[in-house]
Amino acid sequence: MKKLTSILLGSFLLSGVVFAGGIVTNTNQSAAWARYFSRYATTDIDAVYFNPAGLGKLDQGFHFSINNQSIFQTQTITNDFSYLRYGPEYVGDVKAPLFPSIYGAFKTGKFTISLGFNPIGGGGGATFNNGLPSFELMSGVTLLSSLNQQGIPTSEYSSDIYFEGTSIYWGIQAGLTYEINDMFSIFAGARYVSAVNTYAGHLNDLMVNPYAPPINDGSMVRADEFFNTAATIYGQLSDGSTAAYQDLYAGIVDQTIDPTAPLDNPDYIALLTAMGLYEDGMNNGTAAGTFLVAGIVTKGKSEESAATATLVTDQEVEVKQTGSGVTPIVGAHVSLGENIDLAVKYEFQTKLELTNQTTKDFLMGYDSVGNPVTMFPDGGKTNADMPSMLSGGVNFRLLKGLQLSAGFEYYWDKKVNWDGREELIDNNSYNVNFSAGYNFGKFIISAAYNYANMGVNKDYQSDLSYSLNSSTIGFGGAWNITEKVRLNAGYSWTIYQDESVPAGDPVIFTQSYGKDTKIFAVGVDFSF
Repeated sequence: MKKLTSILLGSFLLSGVVFAGGIVTNTNQSAAWARYFSRYATTDIDAVYFNPAGLGKLDQGFHFSINNQSIFQTQTITNDFSYLRYGPEYVGDVKAPLFPSIYGAFKTGKFTISLGFNPIGGGGGATFNNGLPSFELMSGVTLLSSLNQQGIPTSEYSSDIYFEGTSIYWGIQAGLTYEINDMFSIFAGARYVSAVNTYAGHLNDLMVNPYAPPINDGSMVRADEFFNTAATIYGQLSDGSTAAYQDLYAGIVDQTIDPTAPLDNPDYIALLTAMGLYEDGMNNGTAAGTFLVAGIVTKGKSEESAATATLVTDQEVEVKQTGSGVTPIVGAHVSLGENIDLAVKYEFQTKLELTNQTTKDFLMGYDSVGNPVTMFPDGGKTNADMPSMLSGGVNFRLLKGLQLSAGFEYYWDKKVNWDGREELIDNNSYNVNFSAGYNFGKFIISAAYNYANMGVNKDYQSDLSYSLNSSTIGFGGAWNITEKVRLNAGYSWTIYQDESVPAGDPVIFTQSYGKDTKIFAVGVDFSF
């Protein structure tokens, strides 16, 4: 009971609200990406992010790209536990109508200076209007189980549960590309990452129907009212028992009460009967000892009921987490004639620690000395490193107008610090993709496919944060309005592999996880 409201056993890892890329890293960073995933060997202006070493292939002068993606993700969690009131399906809507990526580069001679701004992680907000299965399991279901274990028959509960969160990791990147010759170019730079997560929600009006006369007759009652009433009644029983013990003990000591004589005080008999402790023929000495123990026990029950009433009362959470880190980046690009480009990029691990700024918090329980334990203590810190990543790609232009490309991303997830959660990863995650495009001159059409393997095991998955393997398709086109201006538009749809995870041994319930993500993107590239 003291952990009744630990409905958030870990941070609501909204950095997991990632639309394309690794477990915490977004790689859908331009409108051109939505129609052509294999961009790690590109020499277009969005190479500022995807292939910064390839910027050496730009023409002399200024180059810019302004992009936005509108992203809509549905998270579906299904739990077949029969006692869940708001199940079996819990749906969270993630919306990011504005997901901007802005790039700029200036080439002079063999050097190119570049700047980039994008949401490198997160970028959306998730809303669960009926909470999550864990909310119910750790509140209403646990309360029913606890009351029944105490011999208080209880069969129903209800509550008003709501939770929402947002996450955004803004990245600001700068670097320098050096074109060694027509074949080779290299890059060095860094990205500053500023992370902001917010959490808001409530757990209100938790009600149960315990049959525990005289506290409650089995009708629905607010849980905090039930336990406050229980605390009052237990307190009265404790006071009465203590007073009765003191009276009997004093009388036995001064020999005005015979300890072996039958108990004949009607008030004492009524009090013991109310507590279910009276036995026919009980004498004064036995009654005194019974009252001593009963006073201590009922006092403890009164204090425990009062503490539980605090735990099950209406609660709200309002938290902002902030942190920052730096990502060093290096890259290289090789052009094998006019028809083949090869490139690699390595992003170092980003050390990131988030600090809580808490105005309202869920009470989880109390420590051994009675201090409150909350979910997001003000000033508390959470490790949320971004893993190092190696990416690379190749472009082939074998026929006039036709380009074929392939690319990959590999993340060292097992080396990050996620407060122990990284131990639930079996293999580092990776993406592989293939793309094709045809240039008609004024217009380009393209299509792409991406497969993502996240490498996590079943113990990693929870309704607070889960990661699924997926396949993504994308298509779209570009319009070369002039030689200096291009309009990109694309659409992508990610299909995730649902995963079912049994809980308990023997299995108590099975929880299934699913997602669906759609991206609409538009952007303009221009030079002068």
